[in-house]
Amino acid sequence: MGRSLPILLVARLLEGLSTAIVTTLGMALLNDVVGAEHIGQAMGYTSMALSTGLLLGPVLGGVLYEYGGYSQVFYPAFGLITVEMMLRLMVIEEKPSPSSPRATRGANGTGRESSNKLKVSDTEPLLDQPRVFRNAFTVLLVSPRFLVALLGTFVLMSIGSGFDGVLAPYIKDEFDLKAIHVAALFLALALPMFLAPVSGALTDRHGAKWPVAGGFVVAIPSLISLRLVTAGTSDPFLKLLVLLFIVGIALAFTVSPLSAEASKIVKQLEQDDPGVFGPHGAYSQGFGLMSTASAAGGMAGPLYTGFVRIWLGWSAMSLSLGVVCSLMLIPVVMFCGGKPLLGESRVAKPDVSASSEVS
Repeated sequence: MGRSLPILLVARLLEGLSTAIVTTLGMALLNDVVGAEHIGQAMGYTSMALSTGLLLGPVLGGVLYEYGGYSQVFYPAFGLITVEMMLRLMVIEEKPSPSSPRATRGANGTGRESSNKLKVSDTEPLLDQPRVFRNAFTVLLVSPRFLVALLGTFVLMSIGSGFDGVLAPYIKDEFDLKAIHVAALFLALALPMFLAPVSGALTDRHGAKWPVAGGFVVAIPSLISLRLVTAGTSDPFLKLLVLLFIVGIALAFTVSPLSAEASKIVKQLEQDDPGVFGPHGAYSQGFGLMSTASAAGGMAGPLYTGFVRIWLGWSAMSLSLGVVCSLMLIPVVMFCGGKPLLGESRVAKPDVSASSEVS
């Protein structure tokens, strides 16, 4: 195991590549198993599991490093990778037949063909006309609803990861608090993610708009109030603990619904235009774009908060995060959940069966 900087950079690059692949395919597999109707709650449990790993990983790694040395830290990771590969080999993947394309599966949420088939009239051609399928990325990226989900994911991940680079040095410089206080603050930020299945269940039942909007509404005052916790403030640790816990609740009620939006948007687009994505659907492409937005937010967040805190201070940084959430709330209310396009009017299709019977 290398310890030089170039080898560590290559290792982190490969780790990020594998994480992107596994995350995207894992979410697509999850959608295949539970369907778009229940993807919200499933995403909630996934977010909870990820948060648990991020919470316990540094703690266990620190204990192993302290008592076992550098090499001992990697042995549990190798064991978990082996178990994960064994479980992956046990997965029985459903392969759609040519007569039952994935587009039909995504449209009705099951593996069966839709029973609502229209009768063919005398004027319709007997042979199917060849169809040119549209690029999935193009279809998704021109949907305002999907763009809002991408932007919301980017903003949330920027906020969540932004505290990684500024929280520890800030409380050390301003309040001279210890490492145990830093751990407690990050714990307060991560613990509310156990509420993610609740927000996911609300998304499956009522749509993503109001859980996401409610999360942003909760995040705005808590982020802005963080600017008041400065040097000279009484009980700064307790105030930071409460405010970051509220921010964590806001993240728990927004991350999972926005992740579920990718599945629901693809399903809605396929219902509006059956077969638009071809025989294989576009769930993997949708989740891939969401993973890209999440990774971009995770990279941009620490850079933004770090530079703003150095140049303008903690108060300006906290205020700017609250303003970003305020601006993000507007497109969320306009586009998130419900119809994929704002103000889209649907024209009822003529009843082909009735016209054929009359003729």
